[in-house]
Formats: sequence, C-alpha cells, structure tokens
Amino acid sequence: MLASDVHFAKDLADALDIQRRRPGILVFAGGTDILREQGGRGISLPAELLCIQSIPELRRAGLTERFLEIGAAVTVAELLELGDSALPPLLAEAVRGIGTPAVRNLATLGGNISCRSRFMDSWPALACLDGLVELRDQGGATWMNVNRLLGEDGKPSVPVGGLLTRVRIPLDRWDVHALRKVGPRSYPTPETAVFAFAARAEKGILAEVRIAFAGEIGLRSQALESSIIGRSLPLSSREATSIAEGYKSLAEPLPEGLALQFGSLLDGALGLLSS
Repeated sequence: MLASDVHFAKDLADALDIQRRRPGILVFAGGTDILREQGGRGISLPAELLCIQSIPELRRAGLTERFLEIGAAVTVAELLELGDSALPPLLAEAVRGIGTPAVRNLATLGGNISCRSRFMDSWPALACLDGLVELRDQGGATWMNVNRLLGEDGKPSVPVGGLLTRVRIPLDRWDVHALRKVGPRSYPTPETAVFAFAARAEKGILAEVRIAFAGEIGLRSQALESSIIGRSLPLSSREATSIAEGYKSLAEPLPEGLALQFGSLLDGALGLLSS
C-alpha cells in the first residue's frame, strides 16, 4: 500500500496556498465520505490530502436576526448542540437523520454539502431554505445558492477548486414544513433519499412553497413552485391532484421505487395545504 501525504492547514490562507500548489489535492475534515465506501480491513487513500478540520475560521457558528452562519468544519453533532432555538426546524430534522452518533461526531456540514457522488441529507433542507455556501480561492470569496449545486443531469455539481468555507441560512418564517428520509437511515444507499417541503401563506394565499427530493439524483423545480404560488388556501383536492400530476415528469429520472416514494410524500405535503 502506498503512503499518502496529509497536509494539515493551520488557517484558511494556508489551506488555499496548499491547494494552489497541489492542484487536485483531496480536501477533508471529518473524513467520513472517504471511508463511506471502504468496508475492507485496509483503507485506500489518495496520494495527497488536505485536512481543514482545525482551521479556526471554519469551526465557528453565529446567529443574527436574519440568518444562521455555520463554518464548513463544524460537525453535525456540534450543529445539533446549537439547539432548536437557533437551528431552522427543517435543517434540524435533516441533520438528526445523518448517520449514527459516531458519524455525527466526525461528519461536517461542509462535507455533507460538498459530496460529489450523491446528495447527502442536508441538501434538500438547505435547498428549500435557500441556503448559501461561500466558496473561496486565491481570487477571493463567492456566495452561491445551494440550488446551483444541482446539475442539469440531476447529479451533484460541486465546483472544482477552492474551498467551501461557510454556510448561510436565512431565518425565514414557514407556516408548514415536512422532512422525511426514505430507505436505509444510517448508511446512504441507492434507495436512500430525503424529501423536504416548506410553505407559508399570507391572508389565505399561498405566498411561497419549496419542494426538494434528493439521493443519488436531486429534484427541485422552481418553475413548478412558481406555478403553485398565488392559489387560495386550502387547496381543493382537484388542485392538489393537478399539482401532483405536474411533478410526475420531474420524477421520471428516479428509480421506480423512489419515484413512488416521492409521489406519496408529495401527496402528503400537499395535504398539509388542503386541510
């Protein structure tokens, strides 16, 4: 087995410099995604790795009146310690479903978002909440909506190069929300996916609705959501059925079992707007 060079960055500038000098180096913090598909006794690692786990700038979380900001290297367990008064309910439900307690002690929010092989548990909730991620490189910082991490093919489209450093989540009010995880819970498989839904009304009119579903393939259509906004509440059964029909084509890329699960969860979510 070949030895790997592991570089431990002392701060953000150091991490960016190492990444500049070693293009293609694998960045990690908790390392759970590296180990996820390695069930043997030995561990196979890339030739070079960059550990950002101890960078102070990435280990902070802060709350303002408008948003929650979380460093990319904050672990899931530390995120849950912020409590329900700080975490948006949809995100709290999502991160509670991540792995086992041992995994949550290692896994970071940044790593959960930036997985390239599939969407992990936090993405559907963050997509509904219009979360933002900060990407840094030698040229500076750029904020990107997490929905832009959904590629046209439905797969994760995480920018190559640079570092995901912070996550910013607006603290908007939602009248109803729902989150459900399907398939194996503690270990992601092709049958594992997360459904997220959030909506709010103003004077009996649906003012905002967000629907996201993701596992190996992600689904969200802002065009479909826009077509629903402005309807009077509660929705009639006929309207709910019509909306669900509109989502059928969106679910076509999913395996049959997950497409059925998505349809059932969508029906349940629309039921919250019909009662």
